[in-house]
Amino acid sequence: MSRKQWPLVSIVVPVYNIERDILNKCVDSLINQTLEQIEIILVDDGSEGKYAQYAYEASQKDKRIRFFRKSNGGVSTAKNMGIDNASAEYIMFVDSDDWIDEDCCEYAYKTAVKTQADIVMWRYIKEFTGKSVEVNVYPDKELDFDTWKQEFNPFDMRLMGMCCMKLYTRKVIGDSRFDDRLTNGEDVELNFRIFEKMRKSVYINKAFYHYRQGDASAVRMYRKDMPERYDKTIMTIAHDVNNSERMRKYLKKSYYAFVGISYLMLNMNHIFSPANKISNDEKMAQLKLLSSRKPYKAVIARAEGLELPITRKMALIFAKYRFYYGVYFIMMVKSMMNRSNNT
Repeated sequence: MSRKQWPLVSIVVPVYNIERDILNKCVDSLINQTLEQIEIILVDDGSEGKYAQYAYEASQKDKRIRFFRKSNGGVSTAKNMGIDNASAEYIMFVDSDDWIDEDCCEYAYKTAVKTQADIVMWRYIKEFTGKSVEVNVYPDKELDFDTWKQEFNPFDMRLMGMCCMKLYTRKVIGDSRFDDRLTNGEDVELNFRIFEKMRKSVYINKAFYHYRQGDASAVRMYRKDMPERYDKTIMTIAHDVNNSERMRKYLKKSYYAFVGISYLMLNMNHIFSPANKISNDEKMAQLKLLSSRKPYKAVIARAEGLELPITRKMALIFAKYRFYYGVYFIMMVKSMMNRSNNT
């Protein structure tokens, strides 16, 4: 392979039981990138029946697609296989139900080369069934974060919380991989370890990524063991923070923010989920119990100082002053807004 044919960016796409039209929308957005020197690493994590065929058909769309099929082991194992087989010096992740704008790779790659950033990150658009909502964390065109210039906070959970919407250098990822023991928050946990090694990051004020929203997503799906899943992730991240040397003061704030978000997610998608078939009195009792548990109690106590948007922080402030019906009210409003957006 000549130097001109070498991929500049490897795009890792984990696939599992995804509908054909949704997967095709994702893959089409990748093969139509203005930066042609890319490779698309499609990893089918043991899709079943027709979905396995959809994944294979999608892999035949372009010669730059490298297709891998493995037995089902979870999204983390699929992404890790993608990283292990990536050949470019820059790596990015796209979920199979999302899509990106055609100039995403080119703009991010040129920015990374120009600035020598370890991580380039950008804005995204939440794509509901009924509307699109842009998430704009910082208003400036391009911002830097390094030892000498700290124009933005890459440790903000709206940025650090996902591995999508980012271009990583192979060097900063190094031997870090997704922890396949985790089934919630595995993206943010990996970023805690990668951001510890980061020397420079750049924020682009462009919304390249389209993040599909749906009630059936892994984040919103009701599971009886959801509290235990979050407990495992929180404990792992706490360990990451304690092992941090360079970035501990930043990562500690991010840890508190993540615990606060976990508290809100457990309320909305577990305790007050319509799938939780218990009485309202029992739900309120669960809310009080959750609010008194470590590490949520410690985060609620510092609610006003958390680095979270006020819309998220408000429920934690209500919990701090034991106004639990206020927490319940916010969860119900948020749930109704999500349903309305998807109508």
